[in-house]
Amino acid sequence: MRQERLDWCLTHKDWSLKDWKNVIWSDETSVVLNHRRGGYRVWRKADELFTKSVIRERWKGYSEFMFWGCFSYDRKGPCHIWRPETAQEKRLAAEQIAELNEALEPVMREEWELTTGMKRMGLRAKPGRSPQWRWTKETGKLTRDGGSGIDWWRYQTQILVPKLLPFAKECQKERPGTLVQEDKAPSHSHYAQRLVYERESVEKLLWCGNSPDLNAIEPCWPWLKRRTTKKGAPKNRAEASRAWLQGWAELPQHQIQAWIERIPFHVQEIIRLEGGNEYQEGRRDRSVQASVVLR
Repeated sequence: MRQERLDWCLTHKDWSLKDWKNVIWSDETSVVLNHRRGGYRVWRKADELFTKSVIRERWKGYSEFMFWGCFSYDRKGPCHIWRPETAQEKRLAAEQIAELNEALEPVMREEWELTTGMKRMGLRAKPGRSPQWRWTKETGKLTRDGGSGIDWWRYQTQILVPKLLPFAKECQKERPGTLVQEDKAPSHSHYAQRLVYERESVEKLLWCGNSPDLNAIEPCWPWLKRRTTKKGAPKNRAEASRAWLQGWAELPQHQIQAWIERIPFHVQEIIRLEGGNEYQEGRRDRSVQASVVLR
């Protein structure tokens, strides 16, 4: 992983701030209800260790939701709050995927037959049965994993097609070289998403895994979590949703720009550390900088 990070940074070390301004940054974060960002401090006596008023209560089934957002240097993009998929949505998804598979199978079979035929041209004298076509996940059939999380289908139908790509098309009007950054989460890297990108003529920025320091939207999540819990942690989903939507609306563009302007520094530091992340990621406090200068 260190080598992959280093290689990625060496590839992009000559990018100027103008190049990074062409990138749309996107990601998700989890929101835990009834949880305030930062530590809690209380005064208590020695015998009050288990007093209810000095304990942060947690219980089984603690609910949470995922929040997604994107932005570029010039503008803040759309956001999305993930909610559990309903039974009706699952049935509708199954019907739509079946229709896609019906149209996709002849195309994938033709491609498979061409590839397989080329491979077997020099194997005619060898015994064994010829390969038989089977329409499965391995040959390109679209399937869902059946889990309750965010899979490729939900990401494509709720974020990629209706929100992220239209935002990218708008950004392309001012910056024709616009790229979309996504991490390597399975919902993002599924091969079906590549087809959608190609159809819409939008390019992706190839990404290296486990590199939040190279994603300009990562500092946004602590900022929002402090903002949304400043007056106390939300106690239910509706209250948390309102707080996060308001926080996203109030996120200033100059703050977004400061996070993006920091990316060239991260790239140089990772190269210096040969792929490592042992460096201070945030901007140093100005008062600390001033005291250092005075000394």
